[in-house]
Amino acid sequence: MGGLMNIKSYVLSAFLLVFAVLATGYANADISSGSSFSGFDVSIDRVKVNSNVVTTFGSNLIADSNTFSVAVEFTAVRALNDGHVEAVLRGRQTGDVVSDATGNFDLAQNQNSLVQLSLALTDGLKREDQFDLTIKIIDVRGNSEQKTYQIKTKQRVSAISGRAFDVSIDRVRVNGQVVAPSRTNFIDESNDFDVDVEFTALEDMEDSHVEAILRDLSSGNVVADATSNFDLSQDSSSSQSLNLELLDNLKQSSSFELAIKIINAEGDSVQQTYGIRMRDDNAVGRAGRQLDISIDSVELEDSFIAEDENNFIIIDSTGKKLDLRVRLTSLEDAEDAHVDAVLAFENGDVVSDATTTFDISDGQSVAKRLELPLIEGFEQNNFKLKVKITDAEGNSEEKIYGLKISRQSFPFIISSIALSPEDNAEAGKALIARLTFKNSGVVPLEGISAKVSIPELGISSTKFVDQIKNSGRLSEVREDFILKVLDDTPTGTYTLRSEIASQFGGSSEVKEIPVFILGRDEQSQQIVNDKLVIKVPIANQKVFADSEVIYPITLTNQGPDAETYTLLLDGADWANLRLSESNTFVLEPKESKTLNVYVSSKEDVKGEQIFTIAIKNNGEVLQNIILKGNVISAQSSFSLSLKGVLEAILIGVVVLLAVIGLIFGIRQLMSDDEYESTEAKLEGEAYYS
Repeated sequence: MGGLMNIKSYVLSAFLLVFAVLATGYANADISSGSSFSGFDVSIDRVKVNSNVVTTFGSNLIADSNTFSVAVEFTAVRALNDGHVEAVLRGRQTGDVVSDATGNFDLAQNQNSLVQLSLALTDGLKREDQFDLTIKIIDVRGNSEQKTYQIKTKQRVSAISGRAFDVSIDRVRVNGQVVAPSRTNFIDESNDFDVDVEFTALEDMEDSHVEAILRDLSSGNVVADATSNFDLSQDSSSSQSLNLELLDNLKQSSSFELAIKIINAEGDSVQQTYGIRMRDDNAVGRAGRQLDISIDSVELEDSFIAEDENNFIIIDSTGKKLDLRVRLTSLEDAEDAHVDAVLAFENGDVVSDATTTFDISDGQSVAKRLELPLIEGFEQNNFKLKVKITDAEGNSEEKIYGLKISRQSFPFIISSIALSPEDNAEAGKALIARLTFKNSGVVPLEGISAKVSIPELGISSTKFVDQIKNSGRLSEVREDFILKVLDDTPTGTYTLRSEIASQFGGSSEVKEIPVFILGRDEQSQQIVNDKLVIKVPIANQKVFADSEVIYPITLTNQGPDAETYTLLLDGADWANLRLSESNTFVLEPKESKTLNVYVSSKEDVKGEQIFTIAIKNNGEVLQNIILKGNVISAQSSFSLSLKGVLEAILIGVVVLLAVIGLIFGIRQLMSDDEYESTEAKLEGEAYYS
């Protein structure tokens, strides 16, 4: 019995030794791989939209198009693992979004790359001319680098005299104060107006000038000023200063209308109008005390808001103004009072409105309505709303309200759906859908579920997303969903549906994209038209340095006539490509032909790369086939071989130790058994004697 226990002990010791050695090896491997991680540092070098270089400064004007072809050039300052590039285009007016993304790739340190993405506009976006384009590079850990570009499409209008030409009046200041194109802007009393106009030319401007026209709303009298002529090239910004000196009969007035007009030599123009009302500085200087008036309540878009707090306001996606209702009670008599409302954006822009003057008696309550115009294209922002009541003597009472405004009732927007594999899914295999969505609103919602499905196949994947907190920035969430495509799924195009929904209401955000699935029997085939069938059995493989690999490609002519085909190879400057025979050949009806594409890598290339095969017929490109190769450098190949040798040696040593332990245990058991047998024999002899 003791011998059996010894065997168990030795066997257990041998297995513990094996486990310890293997664990140590894996731990060292993990440490080695972990030490190679160098962080995330990617530079977005240049972005082109429809072959036009765009910048992050100001608006980028490009020709009107229903499709945006986006080229992104970038550099991995540090090694990039499992990264991908996303392009998200959002219409400023509707908020509609289209997006595209690349597949995952690796990029070595200081290596450059270029990717192409395509954004096809929806019907709603085709009617817009102002967009925000966001380019984002993301790695497997969720680290990202992004840039946003303002895009404006050119207006295709014939040059007819008197048309509204493409110039943006960005900002107007009167006596140093920004004014908004609303009904009333209050400024301090003065006998002259210094007007500064900032604008951007979205087309070339020749012999243009700026006019400022101030009209007295009481008498209709006018004073004006104009700049000298100037030229301004497309996408350039400028500012012009003008001075309006009030005539004697205008100095007694306090209400004006200011028109800013930019005109070119052909008479084409653009204009904005501003309401101006002056305060009496002398009265403020004499008194300026707090007005004894109670601001009882303030309603914005039928929602009561609280002073000095963040108030969440949701408006219609097409809304262009905010309805404001101020209820107040006077605790003293006040004459010629008015209510001002000023809404300030984070970037310094303001919009405002004011009521006409009114008298109010002690103890009297009134309600006043105002309208605040909204700047088009804003995303969720922090706003400050100031409500101020001022009487004829300059006495005033004011309150300030914090606001967060969202343009839609359900604040979640699906910004992109990236598929892996990105080209064609295959029956019997997994399809990974990476869903990226953000909380563009201001209401923190719990119980949010995200679901990805292919309704025609009855497959889906659902996840519950933790609460998304919006802290002044657009919070973005990225989730991966795995869909197992059934083995018997026939070849065809299906709809992949993504949905973000709340458990506490019926609101949801839905985005659908087409996905092409290859059936089992056709997974290596591409049917180009009713004539040509292409079979590519190997689309991705390892390419070792100083060696050559083969990608076979088979073409079959299913048409009734003989056809001539030409294959053009493009190695994208990383690969040496050659064909096993001539790249131009004739296929008779029902004839098939297999050609081998030989691929080898150039020096200093590693990681996943792509190359293309263009198939032409009668001068027309029928199909571009994209193939991939994972380039393994000589050093990496040697490392892999060395690792294999070391693993083999390690396994041999472990097995040898285990065998030695077992042999030693068995020998020890046999020795113990012999000892026990001898001892028993001696005891028997002693007994009989």
